[in-house]
Amino acid sequence: MAHLDWRRLGVAAALVGLLAGCSQPVDAAYTRVETGKLVVDRPSGWQEPIPVDPPWTAGFRPTPTSVEQIQLSGDFGDFVTAGEAMGSLIGQAQVGLKEFHVVETRDVEVEGATTAQLVRYTITDNQDSQLFGEWIVANHWPKQQSAAVSILTPQFQPDLERRVVDSMRFTPTS
Repeated sequence: MAHLDWRRLGVAAALVGLLAGCSQPVDAAYTRVETGKLVVDRPSGWQEPIPVDPPWTAGFRPTPTSVEQIQLSGDFGDFVTAGEAMGSLIGQAQVGLKEFHVVETRDVEVEGATTAQLVRYTITDNQDSQLFGEWIVANHWPKQQSAAVSILTPQFQPDLERRVVDSMRFTPTS
């Protein structure tokens, strides 16, 4: 019978444990999207492309008739801060969206950004239903570059918000 070296076995088991902890499990519920300077996760079920207008560069929803949608801008514009960029969105919404109300504004952390901000809001659609929206803007100073995400859902989805914010990566160009 061969002699078993418990020390080597222990070291091997520890290495296996460390390697397993370094790999992240694949989450089939989300799909990574890259557009311009932005990388972010979107729900995998939201795969129906939607037409978008600049500065938005990509958009997705679950089905062609779904209210739920996510729009992405990999090059949102030249702003000094995320707050300045957010101000442009809020100003346009106050003029163009029915019963627009800001629910929450807070700073968030986005990899690659010097400033980032999240705004949650509500609006009323054409059927007089209340919808919940969010904008997340990442900005880099002194390069004055930004990227943004817009989410619209029939009710606030904190898990979706958390996933989008946690997955956002902003890569300003030189």
